[in-house]
Amino acid sequence: MILSVVGSPDSGKTTLIEKIVPILKKNGLKIVVVKHHAHGDFEFDRKGKDSWKFYESGADVVITSDKKTAMIKRTRNEYNLDIICKKYLSSYDLVLTEGFNRAGKDRIVVLNPDDDIERFKKGKILAVVCEKDVEGYKTYRHEQYEEIANLILRFLSSSLDSNF
Repeated sequence: MILSVVGSPDSGKTTLIEKIVPILKKNGLKIVVVKHHAHGDFEFDRKGKDSWKFYESGADVVITSDKKTAMIKRTRNEYNLDIICKKYLSSYDLVLTEGFNRAGKDRIVVLNPDDDIERFKKGKILAVVCEKDVEGYKTYRHEQYEEIANLILRFLSSSLDSNF
């Protein structure tokens, strides 16, 4: 199941995800977060480190330890969210995305009070997180993390039921 958290810059998307993940994990979910970096290329490694040198030489790189693994892989085209999930993330119960507005996935929209929700209507909106009510949508305040996590749990449960 993919659920996107979308909204304007500095609206609270990261904080929302950071706060609801532990609640969802306490309910037994295996969760991965996929962050969309909309500003072109990004640096994952530090210049001068061995793994950086390997990548700069043209190789894709896997960095691993006893507790973490990361892969730095070149892509020819921007990866489609569905392809990423199918290829790498099928073992997770919930894929939360930060961003990926254009992917059109079911979503929670996080707004600043003066934002217009229109540009975030590319998927089914489960709820809006904002400090003022947004007409036509179930609206939560930023600090209502438990309630938002419970909404997600109910949504996952109803999605599982409809797949049988």
